[in-house]
Amino acid sequence: MTDRDIDSFNARADRYDTDLMGRRFHRPIQQAMVRIAASIEASPRAILDVGCGTGSVLALFSAQYPEAELCGVDPAVGMLRVARARLGNSPRVDLRNANAEALPFDDRSFELVVSSNSFHHWASQVAGFEEIDRVLAPGGHFILTDPFAVGWRKWGARIRPHGRMCTKSEVETMLAAAGLELLRWERVSIVGPLASYFVVAAAPDLASTTRAPLSMPG
Repeated sequence: MTDRDIDSFNARADRYDTDLMGRRFHRPIQQAMVRIAASIEASPRAILDVGCGTGSVLALFSAQYPEAELCGVDPAVGMLRVARARLGNSPRVDLRNANAEALPFDDRSFELVVSSNSFHHWASQVAGFEEIDRVLAPGGHFILTDPFAVGWRKWGARIRPHGRMCTKSEVETMLAAAGLELLRWERVSIVGPLASYFVVAAAPDLASTTRAPLSMPG
């Protein structure tokens, strides 16, 4: 994430969840992420949110998994300030000022790693995936949500004014390079032509005949 991106998020931190984008776009995506997580992880011991922002996703996971340790990283200190106010001083909450490309956690620490609407801001998306693969525990899952370049967005992705919007094939290539295996794509339409795609991925030691079939929407 560039310094300009970080400054922008710091400036918007207090209104990030309550403005139009927060209410109509981010919130439904976050709720869907929790729904998907609940379908694949019954009781994760520890959850990491990469690009946790204001802590809204972790707050949802706190209700879904009341016993789980909740960790988050974000490069914007303003967003973390809001997250700490939201999540309180619970000993099971650990928020740190860090980037996706250098996660300050031990190997194999998390059964569930998630990231919502931050991926296109990562300075190195492959490095971020590699770090996620490193901290995922055996049998753990990674859930990514982001606006991906599909249909008309493939043209917009060539300009990329707000970070690096990827195509599905680019994401698949990067996941494989990082040692993560794609389980499925799932599409959620939010407002009009806007859409996001959930990429559900897992560490490669999860080889199994019970994986969900790969579906390529849109």
